[in-house]
Amino acid sequence: MPEKPTAEPASEQKELRYDAHPIEEKWAARWAADPKLYAAEPASSTKKKYYVLEMLPYPSGALHMGHVRNYAIGDALARYMWMNGYNVLHPMGWDSFGCRRRMRRSRTTLRRRSGHFRTSRP
Repeated sequence: MPEKPTAEPASEQKELRYDAHPIEEKWAARWAADPKLYAAEPASSTKKKYYVLEMLPYPSGALHMGHVRNYAIGDALARYMWMNGYNVLHPMGWDSFGCRRRMRRSRTTLRRRSGHFRTSRP
């Protein structure tokens, strides 16, 4: 009976890291070669318009998988509609002064000037 492979000790394991440089260089060259690739449609465009807006990112909230799901769906939908010939507007912004922050402030005992609120819910 063959021996079961054993896991390498933590000290001998190689750290695998994502190297973004080759991919960034590839696409930077592609975009430089064809500036019209992702250029905005002119105002006179006859393409049917499509607007995609998912929730705006909230800078003081804790990140969670719901954010990934939300933005991945919006990105996929915008790309799908663009590839099907629509003039897609897919804005991204920040909800820096949103209602969630005001509600959070009213539920905490922290002073307004502290600028720090726990990211977990009370």
